[in-house]
Amino acid sequence: MAEITVFSELCKGMEDCGICSFICPEDIFHPSGQTNPAGYVFPELRNVENCISCLSCMMCCPDFAIVAIKESKKEEVCDD
Repeated sequence: MAEITVFSELCKGMEDCGICSFICPEDIFHPSGQTNPAGYVFPELRNVENCISCLSCMMCCPDFAIVAIKESKKEEVCDD
């Protein structure tokens, strides 16, 4: 799972863009019903636990409104 942040103030909205919703294979992005200062309805995240960390949402967002960070696996450190 990735940690996903949507910067709503940068988003052009689900109606005018919606690429995140279209590109997400796990259907995580849905209209929030709220508007940003520019008047666009930005996405909200649902069922984030289904995220497969493909990072497509971040790579395809034309407005850089999404940041997705893959969860790193914790490595055990052996103190000898």
